[in-house]
Amino acid sequence: MQEFALQYFRKPKTLLDQAGGGAKGKATASLVQYTKVPIQESLISLSDEDANKKAVGSFQTLMQFMGDQPKPRDKDELDLLYELLKLCREKENLRDEIYCQVIKQVTGHPQLELCARGWSFLSLLTGFFPPSTTLMPYVTKFLQDSGRSQELARTSQDHLQRTVKYGGRRRLPSPGEMQAFLKGQMVHLLVVHLPGGVEYKTNIQTFTVTAEVLEELCGQMGILDPGEVQEFALFLIKGAGEPHGQLVRPLWPHEYLNSVAVDKDVSVHSRRVSWESRLHFDNPTYISTHYSQGWWQELGKLVVSAQEDAQVARLAALQHLSRAHKGPPSEQDLLAYLPKPLHQQVSVAVIKGLMEQELRQLRGHSSQEAQISFIEAVSQLPLFGYTVYMVLRVSQMVLPGPSLLGLNRQQLVLMEPSSQTQYCSIALRDVQRLHMLSPLEEGGLPGLELNYGSADSPRTIWFELPQVSGRGL
Repeated sequence: MQEFALQYFRKPKTLLDQAGGGAKGKATASLVQYTKVPIQESLISLSDEDANKKAVGSFQTLMQFMGDQPKPRDKDELDLLYELLKLCREKENLRDEIYCQVIKQVTGHPQLELCARGWSFLSLLTGFFPPSTTLMPYVTKFLQDSGRSQELARTSQDHLQRTVKYGGRRRLPSPGEMQAFLKGQMVHLLVVHLPGGVEYKTNIQTFTVTAEVLEELCGQMGILDPGEVQEFALFLIKGAGEPHGQLVRPLWPHEYLNSVAVDKDVSVHSRRVSWESRLHFDNPTYISTHYSQGWWQELGKLVVSAQEDAQVARLAALQHLSRAHKGPPSEQDLLAYLPKPLHQQVSVAVIKGLMEQELRQLRGHSSQEAQISFIEAVSQLPLFGYTVYMVLRVSQMVLPGPSLLGLNRQQLVLMEPSSQTQYCSIALRDVQRLHMLSPLEEGGLPGLELNYGSADSPRTIWFELPQVSGRGL
């Protein structure tokens, strides 16, 4: 930091020229050491006079927060802390200055308690705003050197690494979270709801991001491949939770959880959203989680052809065994095992007879073996891994009636419901434009027009979907 100060601080050479011998070394060190006297100009040379005034004010605020200067009557420590963080958020050109100010004040401070308050602020600052690329190596070296004896220096270093990786936390903490942080209470419990009603409990900190929780959660399922970890996501659900709650939105991997999981009526859920990696069944938690997701999500949303009675019966039998039921299923059990769209399309008596045959063939299977077989069977369904929408009308004449639209991370497919014949497949990389259309008739539903293809061969297709008027695609 002395090297940085010699190059970028205001008039350090003039100061040093006035000192000789050992005094010159002390003068150099004083540039980045604690002072009990407020500065009259910014430490770093700033051409903007307004920025210079704000820098002088921020140093005064920092001294008041640390306890080196008396607080104003109308401000408490939280007000002072917010004032410093808001200034960094609004004035990017002052971030390096404020970094230098707090580093100066925690270096050689005579009172440990007041010095610790400065370190607390620095650990917050590093989690929100990175220094410039010019200052970054100096701050990093300072934290590394200080970390040998100062725990908050190691914490600050960790926060800074996350900020560089994930961009820094966007929203400032609530007063309650800020107060807890100042008291050293930086850890709190987060409950992540998994398919099947399972709760995963983990501790998160002020700057924990979604990607870290997903990596930890996947580790509990024996998933170590980073590519497979990326196939999972966290979601905010409002209300009763999946599958009955209302989806608020998915969380981006780089989002800081303390900034989003704040509403008491909103819970955090996890599920697999992509199925590109090969499934493996070497972990009990992996098996039960995937089975539960396949049970309510895949069967609840996919349409299994009514003509495939044997397939439907096998899926029902596997569900029955998965629950470790030894007796024959009741009619109520059977209806619970069937996708709702099929309740009015199949003969319950026929399915029950076929299911009993399947149960005889599967005799001796454990609950876990049945779950694995169920996952493998569901993964062979035509729209497995897709988000499925009912399309009422399509512009292409080959699909005159209701159809199924399946969407995953690679493509969009159109399928005829009863035969599940695929009529159309559009790679998402070929999609050029997507926009809403007004209803074709009064009281009708809005549509969705999709432009795709290349510039030399543009193509257009539109769909009429009930979901467009609600939550949307």
